[in-house]
Amino acid sequence: MSLTREMFINFKNYDDNILTKSVTTLYLIALSILCYGHALDGTFVFDDRVAIVENLAVTQLPTNYTAIFYNDFWGTPLANNNSHKSYRPLTTLMFHYEYNFGWNMKRLNLGLHILNTVLLWRMLVRLEFGSYRRRLSLLTASLFAVHPVHVEAVSGIVSRADLMFALIYLISMMITINYYKTKYLCSLTVLLLSAVGVLFKETSVCIPLACIALEYTRRQWFKLTAIQQCKKLLNARSIIYIICMILLITWRFWLNNFQTPNFQQADNPIAHADSLKTRTLSQNYLYAKNIYILLDPSQLSFDWAFECIPLVKSIWDIRLLPVLTLYMFVFYAVTYHRKNFLVTFSLGLCVIPYLPAAGIFLQVGFVIAERVLYVPSMGFSFCVAIGYLKLLTVTQLRTLKNTFKISLAMLMIFHILRCRERAVEWLVEETLFTSALSVCRNNAKVHYNIARLAQNDAKNYSKAFYHYHEAIKLYPRYEAALMNLGNLYREIGNLNAAEKYLQKAIKIAPNFATAWMNLGIVQATARHQEKALVSYQTALFYRPNYANVFYNMGNMYVEGKQYDKALRFWKHAVLLKPQLAKAYQNILTALDALSRFEEALNVSEEALKLHRDNSAILLVRANVLGKLTRYEEAETLYKLIIAKEPFNYLCHTNLGVLYHRWNKLPLAMVQYRRAITSDPRKAITAKENLSKLISKLSNAGDN
Repeated sequence: MSLTREMFINFKNYDDNILTKSVTTLYLIALSILCYGHALDGTFVFDDRVAIVENLAVTQLPTNYTAIFYNDFWGTPLANNNSHKSYRPLTTLMFHYEYNFGWNMKRLNLGLHILNTVLLWRMLVRLEFGSYRRRLSLLTASLFAVHPVHVEAVSGIVSRADLMFALIYLISMMITINYYKTKYLCSLTVLLLSAVGVLFKETSVCIPLACIALEYTRRQWFKLTAIQQCKKLLNARSIIYIICMILLITWRFWLNNFQTPNFQQADNPIAHADSLKTRTLSQNYLYAKNIYILLDPSQLSFDWAFECIPLVKSIWDIRLLPVLTLYMFVFYAVTYHRKNFLVTFSLGLCVIPYLPAAGIFLQVGFVIAERVLYVPSMGFSFCVAIGYLKLLTVTQLRTLKNTFKISLAMLMIFHILRCRERAVEWLVEETLFTSALSVCRNNAKVHYNIARLAQNDAKNYSKAFYHYHEAIKLYPRYEAALMNLGNLYREIGNLNAAEKYLQKAIKIAPNFATAWMNLGIVQATARHQEKALVSYQTALFYRPNYANVFYNMGNMYVEGKQYDKALRFWKHAVLLKPQLAKAYQNILTALDALSRFEEALNVSEEALKLHRDNSAILLVRANVLGKLTRYEEAETLYKLIIAKEPFNYLCHTNLGVLYHRWNKLPLAMVQYRRAITSDPRKAITAKENLSKLISKLSNAGDN
């Protein structure tokens, strides 16, 4: 009896006992926790920052449902030309509640991965029967649970979309298996789930097609002749599924106003290649490369853009050999699908959920994305399990069988260890970016991200300079790297070099509004106000509601002591971008300096609704309350800041001044001394005030 025939026994006869289900479930849970349980903390890394931390639709309270359902996944309105066009409002809504309730998002990701693993096992155990039913389904689920290519999906928070797609995909498949019970309700549920899934991730449009393939498998139509198969497939249910799938795709395009996003050439060089032959050969090589990553997940990277995978320009390129091998395997599986249909079914599980990201029907903004392989890897794991069990079946020698079993055990151990290692790399950006150097050293984006991190977080300027220059050397037209290098030169005071690199960035991308703004900052710092004004206005031409430009224009005017203009621009900045705390700080500082105390209190009250824990805003409000002789209120705010920041020398100094005015001189002396201890170099005012206070008390004692 063939492997396929033995596995296809009527599933109505199958009824696993509760103990087996419970033990197997606990085993799969343990495998998943073993891979990821040690790495559930950490910071928001890479795309998490943009999609969550910097996305006002996620962070804002009260909930702004309009922004959630009218913006793309990254927080940009869908109608905006700069939008990524990835519409996943239900994923964004999940992030919103988790972020504001303070939940651990990685734990929920792991929970979803465990649920998906268990559902995969239950789906296969309901579909595959005979003597292999337990081993095949359990082995597939085990391989899926520990595959290292899933680390990005589980440890990368923004990959929640892929986890939710997988969950809805598997639930739809389970419903399809139970189709014989309540036909119309099952069909309607699958279509509703597909529509909901599209709101989590666009690739859910493939769910109806996957359910048709599953029904084709479950009913064993593959045993019929080609004409009979076509008749079976063209049933009313399948036609309705296809029509609804087309309607879902059309609706998604309608949401984008039938416009495709403008991806940069560096993000996907293959899609931008001039030659059709190069695009075709390179795109086909990517399919083989994805299979290779599944086969050997020792080399993983958070990004595969730029020159990480060089284009395939010739049919004689040796890299096309695995492509040829892949298509020969597919051809063999399809040709002999009646004899070994399970292999063909596993290919369907791989291909169908991968189709939306395959770059065949629509240009995508990536070369390879490991998170996209999360659902297709179910089919890959199934295929590996089939191959392993087939080898055990045909092998007669006990020694060889034991060798296969030991090899499987070693593979599982390797995958678990690799998962654990990779999950740790996803905890912080430094390890994540650095790990990519061993995989894609020629990827300019890797060097750019390492440099950005060194510049902004670590303040390691020498490291930042090295990697920015490496990024530009690898990709001279990398406008973002040129701009950041210019900003880095500005930070160290080399304004000429800063302007030079910013001009280069603008020459490459004339509509680069952020580069124009940074050029304006450099020119304003150099006291070239007229040039700076032109640069700021150009930035606003390309991006009219750019709040950061208005903020920096306010900074420019305050340098010239034009306080009214500065306040006007800062107020416009916070109107456009209420989360811009620095603009609020500058408004309050200016109002304080102008002795407009009541207005400062009103503005600070509004600011604290959005930035309730912002120390700088609390500090200015406390200063104003002190000047209005509302000493108790001011003291409370100062102490609140000090409780969070015990070494805030400025807060200690100002609290000392408050006590000085309040005539609580011993307390003032204590705060001045704490300010000096906190930062001896910067606490100049505290030193002077303490010296005057000691002198005053000394003179009073002499008298």
